[in-house]
Amino acid sequence: MAKAPAKKKDECINCFVIMPISSQPGYDSEHFTHVYEDIIKPAISLAGMVPVRADETANTNLIQLDILRKVIESDIAICDMSAKNPNVFYELGVRQAFDKPTVLMIDDETNAPFDVSSLRYVDYKRGMKYRDVNSAVARLAETLKDTYSKKDDLAEINSLIRLMELTSPAQLTQVELSDEDRTEKIHELQISELTNMIQQLQMSQNEIIDSMAIDRKMLKREDNNRKGDSEMTFQEFLKGAKKKGSVPPPPHEW
Repeated sequence: MAKAPAKKKDECINCFVIMPISSQPGYDSEHFTHVYEDIIKPAISLAGMVPVRADETANTNLIQLDILRKVIESDIAICDMSAKNPNVFYELGVRQAFDKPTVLMIDDETNAPFDVSSLRYVDYKRGMKYRDVNSAVARLAETLKDTYSKKDDLAEINSLIRLMELTSPAQLTQVELSDEDRTEKIHELQISELTNMIQQLQMSQNEIIDSMAIDRKMLKREDNNRKGDSEMTFQEFLKGAKKKGSVPPPPHEW
């Protein structure tokens, strides 16, 4: 059994969590929230590390930049490949390119992608029954400790970089920017983020308008059907009354 990672005084080992955050097709809306709260977060704490997830970041203005920084710079990461979410694989690809220690996990109803099927990963039951959750937490915590303890061991196959025996992982280039250039870059990122938010709001607005138009058409159709039924009922009443001779003559025959 691997020991908990050795830590210096006041040193925290941050474990960044790469996983679907929003609801995914074929899954309950809160499914991955439960996976995080019941499996991933307890396993990270059990391993003596600090869980960090993208939606828990305090920096909301530059969330994309902040996520990428955490993907690259975090001491270790967990990646849940369940549901095969594109954003998850994008962040995993970045992490793999820098040959950073990463623990992969996947539920029992998702087939592991071919590109990473040769790497070690922790599986868990999608149904998340009590015993299954406890087992997943224990195995994930153990894998986290083992992976982190061997992060500098080149013989440990933890990424595609090592699997393919590439000479060196990607490196961040240090670029010196003036205060003016840095401010300009930040403004560009903020504008880009705001543009994306506006586009998402417009899409949501269009969906609401389309939904309202459909609802109006359905209500109109139902109203027409009710009117038709009422007219039919009245005509049938008159027809039946005439047969019985109980219909009064029109006013001009009085």
